[in-house]
Amino acid sequence: MDAPPESYFPQDYRGARKAFIAACEARGIDVVTRVHPSAKGPDGKPLFLDVCALGPRTAQKALLLICGTHGVEGYFGSGVMTGLLRSGVTAPPDARLVMVHALNPFGFAWNRRVNEDNVDLNRSFVDHADVPSNPGYDELSEAIALRDVSDAGFAQADAVLHAYARAHGRAAWQQAISAGQYNHPDGLFYGGDREPWSLQMLRAVLREDLTRAQRVIAIDFHTGLGESGAGEMIIEAASGTPAYARAHAVWGDLIASASTGESLSAPLIGTIDDGLARFLPGVHVTFAALEVGTVALEPMLRALRLANWQDQFAPGDARAAEISAVMRDAFYTDTPEWKRAVWALGERTVGQALDAL
Repeated sequence: MDAPPESYFPQDYRGARKAFIAACEARGIDVVTRVHPSAKGPDGKPLFLDVCALGPRTAQKALLLICGTHGVEGYFGSGVMTGLLRSGVTAPPDARLVMVHALNPFGFAWNRRVNEDNVDLNRSFVDHADVPSNPGYDELSEAIALRDVSDAGFAQADAVLHAYARAHGRAAWQQAISAGQYNHPDGLFYGGDREPWSLQMLRAVLREDLTRAQRVIAIDFHTGLGESGAGEMIIEAASGTPAYARAHAVWGDLIASASTGESLSAPLIGTIDDGLARFLPGVHVTFAALEVGTVALEPMLRALRLANWQDQFAPGDARAAEISAVMRDAFYTDTPEWKRAVWALGERTVGQALDAL
């Protein structure tokens, strides 16, 4: 009897890694492991980025799957990858299938969206010598990254955010907060001041596993935006562009462009599709982020602000375990119904990409 889809999804980072490796071993698939040079998990043990690949290394076409770019969002992508392996997924003839498990193992292990340096990896694919500006975030920085998370502190900060939304519109409000910023290392959605370890490792994976690739389809698994269990394939490319047309040819009406207002996401800076284009020069890349919904935007943002407060302004606070649970709940709906719904989306979109190859 086939295992129910909800059995593919983990309870924590260690369980996710164990299940992914076990699924690979059951198929006789080697796993290449890269240990983080400094960060450790809550248990004090090392953290790992694990990669498996099916199909010939010399393949000229490939599907790349990535989970845990935003660490705490890794539960979803890990479950899909493990489920695909258990379900017998294969690479098409003369193609390669590469799975990157826990690109940000620190965030996954600690139930954080950011890495060990408070960097949002999906804002860090930029030229750090010439970073973009985000004046909206600069204006709102103290209201976003709270130093006082009492009820009164939240109320005062939220009044500032609401005033900005009334003055500029909700889309501008969302973009100011979440598009990415490079001036506030202790704030949210910080893109960093140098290339993080995870990006260095991704570059190495692409160099080693996609040496001959001329055509790559890539899916990055995310959670947080939208109705619970629903999903969309987010791209930054505007409708009417060749990149949009390529993505639409693969995933059809699931495609939603952030830059032209189709997506629930604001237009973002320094995203992974920019990185893949830079890391794979001359390669025909078709990319989308599969985003599935969990909770509403406001409680999600509250969870992020609590986690940022705890990490940046109150390390060791007695609320650490509580805030970790709040973050997990904001980005991972641990119910059979949600898991079955998002598994179906993951299986569908990966299947569409494999068919396109």
